[in-house]
Amino acid sequence: MKRKIIFLTAILTLILLLLPACDARQYGSLKSLTKPYIAQYECIEAKLGEQDLLKRFDYIEINLEPKNKMQVIYKPKDGKKNIVESRYSFDVKSHELTAEIGILGYNFKEATVVENGKFTLTKTIGDRQLIMKFKAK
Repeated sequence: MKRKIIFLTAILTLILLLLPACDARQYGSLKSLTKPYIAQYECIEAKLGEQDLLKRFDYIEINLEPKNKMQVIYKPKDGKKNIVESRYSFDVKSHELTAEIGILGYNFKEATVVENGKFTLTKTIGDRQLIMKFKAK
């Protein structure tokens, strides 16, 4: 019995000494494990028909924050940074991101699937297709 207690004590001591040596960053944070969609996404492609919209902007970003808060941040070339705030919902089973946002007096509600930190938004505007591709930073 005494041997078992000494053995268990030695194992527990070894575990307690080795745990702090593990680098938790390689396994990710609690947020990345429970809500990996909460991130900052950069627009990597934006087209309206054949027109490349990214040529007009320094950047276009979407920030998904806790408590279903969302920001669309964009800066036109030779313009000032703009931030539009909105709300979103995320279905953890289907990975569907749904957001409603008002820009230039119009309200848009779109849903897309987030896969591997990437998603694509598509919307028909007039007779042209708007396609915006985003990836997590």
